[in-house]
Amino acid sequence: MDSNFEQIVGLSIDDIDANRLLFDEEGEAFGLINNESVGNELLLDEERGNPNDDALLSMVNEEDCSGNTSEDDGESHVYKEPFLNQEFESVEAAYEFYNIYGLATDFGVRKSKTEKSKANHEVIMRRFVCAREGFKNTKDKRQVGKEVKLHRSVRDGCGAKLEIRKKNEKWVVFKFEAKHCHELTSPGKRQMHRSQNNFVKNVVAKNLIDTLSGHGVQSSKIARFLTSTSKASAVTAHQVVSHVRVRRQNNMGREAFLVVQQFHQRRAEDPNFYFAMEIDKKGNLRSMFWADSRARNAYLAFSDVIVFDVTYRTNRFQMPFAPFTGVNHHRQSTLFGCALLADEREETFTWLFEQWLKCMFGKAPGCIITDMDIAMRNAIRTVFPNTRHRFCSWHIQRHLVEHIAHMRDSDSEFSKDYNRWYFKKNIHECEEEWGKFEQKYGIEENSWLCNMWQLRSHWVPAYFRDTFTAGMSSSSRSESINSFFDGFVNHSTTLQEFVEQYDKALEDRRKKEAEEDFRTKSSNAILLSSRNKLEAQAGKCYTRSMFTLFQIEMKDINDCWFDLLGENGKVTEYSVGLSDEETWRWCKVIFEDAEEGVMATCECAKFEMEGILCKHILRIMSLRRLSSIPERYILSRWTIEARFVFDGGVSTAEEDNDEMTPLHKWFLISKYQRYLDDYQCPKSLFKKMDETLNEWIVDGERHKKERQNALSTSGSQVHSNIVIETPEISIHDPQIVKTKGRPRNATRFKSPIEVSQAGSKRRRCKKCGQLGHNMRTYNKNSKMSTKNDQEESNEEGQEKEAEDDLLAD
Repeated sequence: MDSNFEQIVGLSIDDIDANRLLFDEEGEAFGLINNESVGNELLLDEERGNPNDDALLSMVNEEDCSGNTSEDDGESHVYKEPFLNQEFESVEAAYEFYNIYGLATDFGVRKSKTEKSKANHEVIMRRFVCAREGFKNTKDKRQVGKEVKLHRSVRDGCGAKLEIRKKNEKWVVFKFEAKHCHELTSPGKRQMHRSQNNFVKNVVAKNLIDTLSGHGVQSSKIARFLTSTSKASAVTAHQVVSHVRVRRQNNMGREAFLVVQQFHQRRAEDPNFYFAMEIDKKGNLRSMFWADSRARNAYLAFSDVIVFDVTYRTNRFQMPFAPFTGVNHHRQSTLFGCALLADEREETFTWLFEQWLKCMFGKAPGCIITDMDIAMRNAIRTVFPNTRHRFCSWHIQRHLVEHIAHMRDSDSEFSKDYNRWYFKKNIHECEEEWGKFEQKYGIEENSWLCNMWQLRSHWVPAYFRDTFTAGMSSSSRSESINSFFDGFVNHSTTLQEFVEQYDKALEDRRKKEAEEDFRTKSSNAILLSSRNKLEAQAGKCYTRSMFTLFQIEMKDINDCWFDLLGENGKVTEYSVGLSDEETWRWCKVIFEDAEEGVMATCECAKFEMEGILCKHILRIMSLRRLSSIPERYILSRWTIEARFVFDGGVSTAEEDNDEMTPLHKWFLISKYQRYLDDYQCPKSLFKKMDETLNEWIVDGERHKKERQNALSTSGSQVHSNIVIETPEISIHDPQIVKTKGRPRNATRFKSPIEVSQAGSKRRRCKKCGQLGHNMRTYNKNSKMSTKNDQEESNEEGQEKEAEDDLLAD
């Protein structure tokens, strides 16, 4: 974690220990003072974070000092003892004076009694006492009949105090008691008193705590860091946690407003930033979705497959976190957008997917990978009717092991027959093999496996041979995004903090993408053979990660054998496979030398599913002595320019429709923005571009007038300026979801393993060892146990109904 300090502050802990660190008012380090060369202890001014020349307590080396002194390790602290009729300008000045006196004489200070005038209710008396004054109240009515943990008392009736009264606009000491009835704190520990540890209350320290906690630094590390920067105070992790908690409590009831404010600020910086919020009738926030311009731009290039997962929920309102995750040209996970949802009902998913379409110019994904949630599946079928929906293979395999005991033994005959059916290469063979498998093992009609067969188009590989999935079959990429938030967010994280952490995750992903872009552009591919033209072409086109995968396929072509199956004109069929493979595993390759170019398809469908040629096709291309790979077999999404290679929907637009769609506009804006960001624009070219844009504006105004005249002659009336008045609404924070994890009416059924794992994590009462309560609620044991048993029974029934609905659907 020390490396985080170096990245955030720019200094190591060792540097800070050897020097004194100075901060500006924003909490940024601006200088170091060596401890050995400074005679005076440096205190930071609470307002500016600068050295405070007026501090009452200072470290001195001079011999001429007035007042009393206390020695600590050879150093002298100058202090003045209070006296009767001593005057102060304010209550704060008196408290500060008494507090410094307490520091010098080894005791803590606490504010006590206050008196007000009966005439005008102004404060006329304040009393400051020793921190150990009085006695602890042991007769708390709130604890009657309860078994509570007893805390140690710090009070023992000390009578030391300082009382001040207001007189002629001054505050005058009229009572002072210096005697204590307890042992005073040792000099090395006196700064641990709450009143003496003021550094954590400093504006500079608060800014540092906010900055470091925002970067995910643990409270104990922050405390160590602050203690190293100021030897006058020992900051504890508890104080850091308290400050963060107070800051969060100050924003309670305003979190939704602060998020809206944050989104409007983002839109001011990024005009194409998109966000949407769902509000209930009472004005409470239900769900929200947001995506910036670069994410929208990336989606247009990589919209062929996305992963959607809502199993992660770590924020104060327990709202499910729903990221839209894709794969970029380096095979890295990339974020297209994010949502926080009110629940996991079909209506909520439908709202989210509709907002997604609006944000992404009506372009639906080619394939979407999710878990087996029936509400999600119905929403996808409604909003994305032409999108292929695939269930996460990891969840499928996990349920398979749990529901079918035979699958626990991978070497059993059942497992071998199952794999032979599951990995069939086409739908026809798959269905034939299922008939044999069903008959051999007597698969019952309402069994889990038979019901899953009814949903085979969502998970069996043979049904996705024609669908591009970028090599993905599970939602692990979305879960890897979720893992980024571990350690950064928890159950008390506010909405605003969660949005900020999402921005950090987005920035982290983009930095990794930029790093891979740099490595690809600034290096040359190392070829297996300098005479292989196919490999040389791929090395110039593909990114580093994709060329590595291509070379894996290229290495195997020397070990591939082939058989000629037949030839019909320009179409030739081959059977290709590795020399050490059984022939039934070989794949059929169809090679056609057509007029429009070479076309090749393979039974393994690697190119259709992953976008890269397989070793079988490459072996035949090498056999036919092709000098280059046809352009259709090098997908632009795997090249270095992938993010900028899309036509904006121009190629798919209707020829008889002359209207420019929002997607057309986005296409032009993206190209123009890319030029301004990536290239230096000389003044001569700037003038040329400005003249061209002015010509376009003139043409646009002329076209607009012609269209208005044509509509007016036809009797239609068009108003160019349409003002829609929207009533102002006040937005409130969302309702807190009280259940842990997914809601009780979630439609994704839990497996036996998940139920057992969840049960093993439940906490037990330390007094009786039973589940369902803790020591604080021990007296309600019988009622709590009965209530929890009933809730668990109802929950199991709901999960069973959800499972039956999913399989029946």
